[in-house]
Amino acid sequence: MPRKITRARRPRALLPDTHHVRWFLTGVAVGLGWTLIVCGVAFLQGDNVRLFLREWTDLQGPFLIALGTWLLLMIRSKSFTARVSRLTAEGSVNPGIFKNRLIRSLVVGCVTVLGFISVASMGFHGHDATLIFMWITCICIDFAAGLVTLHSLELLAVVHNLQQQEIKVSRYAPARTPELRSLVSYFSSFTLLMTVGYAFALLGTLKGHWTGSQDYIQAVRLFWPLIYVPTCCVMLIYPHIVVHKLIQREKEHTLSSCQQDIDNLLSKYGNLKTEEVERTNTLAQLFDRVTATPDYVIDVGIAVRTILPLAFNLVTLFVKSFIGQS
Repeated sequence: MPRKITRARRPRALLPDTHHVRWFLTGVAVGLGWTLIVCGVAFLQGDNVRLFLREWTDLQGPFLIALGTWLLLMIRSKSFTARVSRLTAEGSVNPGIFKNRLIRSLVVGCVTVLGFISVASMGFHGHDATLIFMWITCICIDFAAGLVTLHSLELLAVVHNLQQQEIKVSRYAPARTPELRSLVSYFSSFTLLMTVGYAFALLGTLKGHWTGSQDYIQAVRLFWPLIYVPTCCVMLIYPHIVVHKLIQREKEHTLSSCQQDIDNLLSKYGNLKTEEVERTNTLAQLFDRVTATPDYVIDVGIAVRTILPLAFNLVTLFVKSFIGQS
């Protein structure tokens, strides 16, 4: 087991800013801009723009583009890598097999190709230029989904590998270490956004006016939840479990060291000096305080970002059941 390391007294590197408000507004702007362009294409082609816009929103086009932009900006900021680097003793990030470029390309490529083929085969309700634009939009969204899927897998691998790395946490209250809290804040936020994005994608397959085979459409509606609901659930639960184990490991190491010092002092109880008695009492108080510290990083924001994805997944399962019965 890795030995614990007390937090070093060195200058802290600044984390890349996570400007969620700016990224959200950028996503909204991109979604609106894309919508204006596709409506312009429909107008020039002579289609009824109002009807086309209704179909476009039923497919959740503006919302998927906005969320995809938000998530890509979050990934591009490299905030996750910086947070992990600050937490580990050597400033290293270990993504395991996902540092291999071929595997990374395969993940993104498979999600993009499989996503485009499966959705496009459902049959977009469009023709000529608008149909081509929908295909292009579908490819872009699926490519973004591939990058998001890759980042989620990389996140799981990096967090998992923290169990074999030395981390810098407070000896006396590991759960209150700012670096650990910032890591939990990141993956809880990312999981929430990813789950919301998947919910919009599923809603698009349910509300869109598809022209393909109804049996195939039903199969696609059932297939993608089998992929993304478990992924979102693992993304939500497993990193929390690992962080809990890390905190417990560091607490147990500190308590073990403290208990050993107390036992050494008590072994010569009859000959204890005044300062040794005081030290024994201090160690006993410290032992109680460390024991009472939280076993997990928690605050209102993290709790909300953990509960909401669970709610979205439950709603997704309910919608699947409803669709299967109708």
